[in-house]
Amino acid sequence: MTVRILLALSIALALPACGDDDDNTHQDAAVSSDGTTSDDGAAPVENWLGAACTCTGDECAQMDVPKPNMGTIEGCDTVDASWTGADLVCMRSYTGSFATDTYFANGFCGLMATTCDGEALICDSAVMGDYATMVACPGGSVMIQASQVVDVFGMTATIESKSCAPSCESNDDCRVGEIDSVFADEVTQYQCVDKDGVKFCYDPRNLSPDYTATAY
Repeated sequence: MTVRILLALSIALALPACGDDDDNTHQDAAVSSDGTTSDDGAAPVENWLGAACTCTGDECAQMDVPKPNMGTIEGCDTVDASWTGADLVCMRSYTGSFATDTYFANGFCGLMATTCDGEALICDSAVMGDYATMVACPGGSVMIQASQVVDVFGMTATIESKSCAPSCESNDDCRVGEIDSVFADEVTQYQCVDKDGVKFCYDPRNLSPDYTATAY
């Protein structure tokens, strides 16, 4: 039973969502790398979305499978943890038999919300944040939205996700060349992904085939 829950949760959190920003009180300002804000949309470098992060505490993982929105997250100091509808997350790499592989070398700060329709055993473990009220991402970032049908031992559910990642102009803006100790010290694939002209830092191995990207 536990293995099924972990598998569903990992699939949900590996998914990378868009919307109208009318009701979001935080969306006008971009947080700078020193924790201040600016209105020019410039993406910060340190301790913000896409920054390296770690998690401490017993709730960080279950059977070694990361639980990105649990535990004490360190390294995401200037990410707005009260962002409407979203949970602050530290996405982390995982490989093993209990869940789908995820590729976030040295951690990746994010904001995320998911919703789920289907088998309760899957959905009860796959939901985070408030999907309906997460309608925007901070200025200088991109909302990644995806929908995926999950099949776990014959049980099915449709999981939709929204997540925020930092904007970029080129690979130089992203954490290229970092080493991922979870995957035998291989070089990460962090890069400036271009989705129909919208550019953001991410490891594309975590993206589903039909995702959308919206710049803020």
